Amino acid sequence: MVNNVLDRPSILVYVENEQESLFKEILAGIEEEGIPYDLIKKPIEKKNFVEKIYSLCHKSRMGIAVGVQESTVVLHYNKLKEDKPLLDIKLNFYEKEKARKIGSNAARLYKAMPFKDVNESNEADVELIEKISAAVMDILKNR
Repeated sequence: MVNNVLDRPSILVYVENEQESLFKEILAGIEEEGIPYDLIKKPIEKKNFVEKIYSLCHKSRMGIAVGVQESTVVLHYNKLKEDKPLLDIKLNFYEKEKARKIGSNAARLYKAMPFKDVNESNEADVELIEKISAAVMDILKNR
């Protein structure tokens, strides 16, 4: 599949499971910036994940690859060292806004535009997390 997509400039996006909500948000972020992407679907061992994404970014004519494996998201650029991806983080299934920003940032890397802050949370999310944490603590205290 990679041979077919190397002809056109695009961000290569690796995913094992297309059903992952984070993956769909990453694609939406790339699309919002107007940059093309191509999907690569096949299993990769967890221990070789960053290495494989690094390899993919060198196959991309844009020099950029994003990988999603379970809760791990890796963004790599061909100008970086193999063991130093631009981003290597774990996201929870509900962190869809962060996933979309990662996709947007992959596209912005190619366009040489400032990145969106992935760690910035909106107030509603922070309040919800605080309420859930307080409820869990109350339950644990009352045991």
